[in-house]
This record gives sequence, C-alpha cells and structure tokens, in this order.
Amino acid sequence: MSAQIDFGKLTELKKNNNKRRPLSKQLVKSLQEDYLIKNTYHSNAIEGNTLTVYETKAILEEGVTISGKSMQEHLEAINHKQAILLSEEIVKKKEPITERSIKYLHGIILYGIDNSNAGVYRNDNAIISGASHTPPPFLSVPQEMSRLME
Repeated sequence: MSAQIDFGKLTELKKNNNKRRPLSKQLVKSLQEDYLIKNTYHSNAIEGNTLTVYETKAILEEGVTISGKSMQEHLEAINHKQAILLSEEIVKKKEPITERSIKYLHGIILYGIDNSNAGVYRNDNAIISGASHTPPPFLSVPQEMSRLME
C-alpha cells in the first residue's frame, strides 16, 4: 500500500502555520527545551538507557537523582545535553566541523562513563543488531573520518 500525499492539504496547513509566525520568544524557548529533553531521551533509549522521558526531564532541568537508576544513566543524559548545547554553539558561531570537534563532542558524551574511550576512535568492530548498515572495520575509521571531512 502506498501513501498518497494531499498537496492541497499540505499547502493549506502551511498557510495556517505561517499565519502564526513569528513565534513568540517564550514559545521558541519552550520548543527548544522540549527538543533537548526528547532528543536526549530518545538517543539514550536507543542505546539501552532505561530513564523515562519524565526522569530525563527531571535530571536535566532540576538536577535530581532518580532512585534505582545508575550513575551511568544519569551521566548519559547530562552529557548528551552538554554535547547538544556545544554543537549548537559551534553551528551558531559558524565554526567548521572538524575531526577534532567531533572527537571533542564524543569525549563529552562519554565523560565519566568511559573516559579511556572518550574522544577516540573505537578499537574493535561494531555491530548494530537489526540494522542493514554495517559500520566500517575499526582499522579504517580514521581514514573514513578523514574522507568525511574533505
């Protein structure tokens, strides 16, 4: 079964959306905060983190510690938020994205969790269960990253 796109309906929705612009500063701030929490929650959940979206919000906004959750799960949420905020700053400043900046962001994500691997390329092969993509062998990662940055 193929999905049919109703371009007339899309055009009408876009017109209605445009009538609401510009968005208020408060709404933009609220949307950004919601994005940060949900992006952090979903990114960590994919990796097996068991925090709920509400627990993630409490950690990020109020700095609370969730009973029954590991320090690693807390750090995954906190570090992910910091990496997102730094990546947004890089974009705002129009700084180039380099291998160094990618490694630095990786270091932030793993800070306090796996310091020996933070900011360095992996030293074993990765397998993504259920995915059709096969990551490159670990020995070719530096070369592939250099190619990506060209």
